[in-house]
Amino acid sequence: MRIVSVITLALAGLALAAGTASAAGKSGFLKTQNNRIYCDWGTGVRGFVECGIKNGSLKPKPTKKCHIGDPTRGWLAFNTRGRAKVVPCSGDAGPFANPKATKVLKAGKTWAAGGLSCKATSASAIRCKNKSGHGFSLATTGVYKTF
Repeated sequence: MRIVSVITLALAGLALAAGTASAAGKSGFLKTQNNRIYCDWGTGVRGFVECGIKNGSLKPKPTKKCHIGDPTRGWLAFNTRGRAKVVPCSGDAGPFANPKATKVLKAGKTWAAGGLSCKATSASAIRCKNKSGHGFSLATTGVYKTF
């Protein structure tokens, strides 16, 4: 009887995990051709894109003081709807979390999923937007614009 209960619980856990994974959507990483702008994205219930500059800072640099260990150079982010914003502190690696899984977005090419899109406007710049038409442009010089 105990073995049947354990198997039943295990199967219920697997079913729950599978349901959660499908509700969570897809996610991944991309970068510009010059390997300086890195982005991560997700298409779950609340899709997102966030991008930052490897070994660089946004200009103007965020002024908020972060806790020890938080990235302080900042990156740009937005969800499926709503305006883009500067994220000065995060507590995680965000777009830099998995460099080996990061795919190059060549100049002139566009990535799109779940109402989100990013176009590499050159080998060193990117423009990302959501289905509401809000987003940001970012160059490896650190210059950015939100819209």
